Amino acid sequence: MLFSLSVAAQRRLVVCDVETLDPISSVSVRSSAGVEVSDSLGYFSVPDTCQSLIFSHLNYESRMLNLDEVRDTVFLVSKYMGMHEVVVFGRGKDDGLAERMNKMVVLSKTDAQLLANDPANGGNLLGLVGKAIGKLVNKKSSKAKRKEKAREIIENY
Repeated sequence: MLFSLSVAAQRRLVVCDVETLDPISSVSVRSSAGVEVSDSLGYFSVPDTCQSLIFSHLNYESRMLNLDEVRDTVFLVSKYMGMHEVVVFGRGKDDGLAERMNKMVVLSKTDAQLLANDPANGGNLLGLVGKAIGKLVNKKSSKAKRKEKAREIIENY
């Protein structure tokens, strides 16, 4: 009889993916009673005495809920839900196409610097654009500086 009372004081819940509605295994569920881990079907049990639950999983956003808010299913949002499609281009045998393309396209020095900067390797494209604009602005001021320096040299000569 004591065993049946302890079983009645627990709630059995399931954790599912919000997109696919598939159960999620190995979800860590923290409560005041300790840490539970969901089984292969997404099920776990917590005592009714717990007030709040914290759900965490490597591939899902962490979530904290009060036990009163949970009916029988808890939905988690994937960390990768907001990722956009990735397109990968491969390189075939070099037939000189790149060289022919370079001959057809004439780039200014600034354009070549912008194309050479690869944001995927940690380059700061916005910073490079700012630097390019700064160089254009400074070009005018550098001419003025050179004229001023030349005038000083002539005056001191």
